[in-house]
Amino acid sequence: MMEMAMDLDSKNWVPLVEFSVKKGISLSTLRRYIKANKIAWKLVEGRYLVMDDGTFTAPRNPVDGSSPLPQTDIDGRMKNLEQQLIAANEEIAELKTLVAFYDEKWAQITTKK
Repeated sequence: MMEMAMDLDSKNWVPLVEFSVKKGISLSTLRRYIKANKIAWKLVEGRYLVMDDGTFTAPRNPVDGSSPLPQTDIDGRMKNLEQQLIAANEEIAELKTLVAFYDEKWAQITTKK
C-alpha cells in the first residue's frame, strides 16, 4: 500500500476508531476509503491515522439517504444498544436455564424406558 503524501507535522491525525465514532462511519468503510486513497492517512508504528481537518463529510447512506448521525445521536444510540445488550444477556441466561431444565426432563424420560 502506498501512503498518501501530506504534512506529517500536523496535529490533526487521529486513530481510526476515534475518527469513525466522531464522523459516524464504520471502521470497514473507513478502511475502504484508505485503500482507495479517498481520505488522507498515514501509518505510524503500525497504526493507521487519518487526517481530521474538519473537511471530511461522510457520504449519505445509499439505502435511506440519511446523513451520518451527530455525536449526541450516537451517544443515545449507544445507550440504547447497551440496554438491548443487557436485555439480550438476561434472555440468554433464561434460555440456558430452560434448556438445562428440558435436558434434565429428557434424561429422566429416556432412562425410564
